[in-house]
Amino acid sequence: MFYKIIAVALVTIVLNLVVKQYKPEFSILISVCGGLLIFIMLIDEIKVIVDEMINVDLKGVDFGVISSIIKVLGIGYITEFTANIAEESGNKSIATKIILGGKIAICVATLPIIKTLLNTILSLIH
Repeated sequence: MFYKIIAVALVTIVLNLVVKQYKPEFSILISVCGGLLIFIMLIDEIKVIVDEMINVDLKGVDFGVISSIIKVLGIGYITEFTANIAEESGNKSIATKIILGGKIAICVATLPIIKTLLNTILSLIH
């Protein structure tokens, strides 16, 4: 699987370099398509990770915590992917706003974990 991803990445890079010389407006489209193709290739692996996280037998741990962790991972990867595309297309200021939005979304997604952690600490103190 890893070698296929590397192959797709290299083909995408070469195509991007060649097309950028003649039609620079298509260069970003090639990057997005290459990135999406790699993501599609990874869906089965991502599904295994999500299934394992859901099926972990953590006694007393709320499913909301595991759900939040999965959301944070997803937000992080999608944010990085989108910000890289924006930066590659020459929109660095938009890329920084995307990263800021991702950080805020991660903070919101981790609220259930923070609440659970604080409740656990408070129950140990009292």
